[in-house]
Amino acid sequence: MSTYETAQTQYIIIKGVKYAYRHFGLTTGIPLFSHMHFRGTMDHWDPAFINPLAARRPILLLDSAGVGRSEGEIPTTYTGWAQIVIDFIDALGLRQVDLFGFSMGGCAAQMIALDAPAGLIRRLILAGTIPSAGEGVIPRTDLTPFNKLRLARTKEEHLEAFLFSFFAPSEKSQAAGRESFARIHSARSNRADYVDINLARRQGRAFVNFQDLAQAKEGSYNRFHELKMPVLIANGSDDVLLPTPNSYLMWQKLANANAQLHLFPDSGHGFLYQYAAQFTKLINDFLDDEHLSSLASRL
Repeated sequence: MSTYETAQTQYIIIKGVKYAYRHFGLTTGIPLFSHMHFRGTMDHWDPAFINPLAARRPILLLDSAGVGRSEGEIPTTYTGWAQIVIDFIDALGLRQVDLFGFSMGGCAAQMIALDAPAGLIRRLILAGTIPSAGEGVIPRTDLTPFNKLRLARTKEEHLEAFLFSFFAPSEKSQAAGRESFARIHSARSNRADYVDINLARRQGRAFVNFQDLAQAKEGSYNRFHELKMPVLIANGSDDVLLPTPNSYLMWQKLANANAQLHLFPDSGHGFLYQYAAQFTKLINDFLDDEHLSSLASRL
């Protein structure tokens, strides 16, 4: 079985654009497509998180347009991000996938699930993310954490931004952040760099558009009732990037989905790496038909 560290980079041309992707883990079962966060590439996942998932199912990672090893231009809407993934899944000839989105990748994942052909997305996992603009959505009030991520250039600056923006200030959480950063940066050789600061402005513009009430019809907020697949929402107890109460709001709005909400203590945006073992078990159980049916029968 190939792992995150050993997976080979493959390429595919879709609508004239060359995309880089990786397909690893088990060779049978429904693949789990995972969408990366702001400025991240396929080379910025924590193997402590991604490998336990790959041990149970096929994993698909993609450098979206203008990111990492892929060509093209970064779209300035999450609808644009979503269409790239929908086209990618179609180009691979897959009939169904499970979908995981982290941070901005979670914003895109909402739109993928909403815009994909019926039945394509079997289950949806939203981690450390936020819906589009609407009543009750709590925006960032302090831009310092985002700006640290946005402006980081050197490895030291990226580490500082990672610890400040993704992890709680406690000694335990900060130690977990340092360990995660070390794993991410040592897992693969010949790693792609973070998305260039200037190109990342287009990623930031996609978020601004997502949070613009004037563009609400292009967002997810008023469409959550359309989601009918099981949905797992998770976050840290105090996400300073995309405030944790928004996770609760999304859970409330998923009236037609079998939705679960899980918050992890003493943690922030990077809870999925701080609690990698616990969260991957939660995901694996969520994606398991027998376990989910058993849980539903007890409710």
